Amino acid sequence: MKIIRLLLLLFAFGFAPLAIGAEAGLGDRLVGVWREYYPSSNVVQFFRDGTSKLYLKKGEIRDLRSLDGKWVVSDSGMLAITYSLGEKSLTLEARVTFENEEMILTEKNGDQTKHRKHVGPIPDIYVW
Repeated sequence: MKIIRLLLLLFAFGFAPLAIGAEAGLGDRLVGVWREYYPSSNVVQFFRDGTSKLYLKKGEIRDLRSLDGKWVVSDSGMLAITYSLGEKSLTLEARVTFENEEMILTEKNGDQTKHRKHVGPIPDIYVW
């Protein structure tokens, strides 16, 4: 019986980023490369394993080319992405919604960022 509980716990935590969410397919819809077009521009990639990569322009943050993070979607549809750099970490939280083919992230203060699914290679401005 203990082995079954252990396996259930491992299964639940191993697939938590995709299994959690107000919509059954919320995590599945998030996976992929997204390009922010409003209010600024950036590219972020969400991987099925709950990790993410924020691509940076040259000089945006010192000589960093990207920031690696971990993401999870809560039962209420809140997306939390935690980026770590050395011993510091920053967690960004926003409600994630989809309208047609767009992803909209709404922060607690009401600020929104709008993203479209990106197809093709990462743009040159982010690959240096």
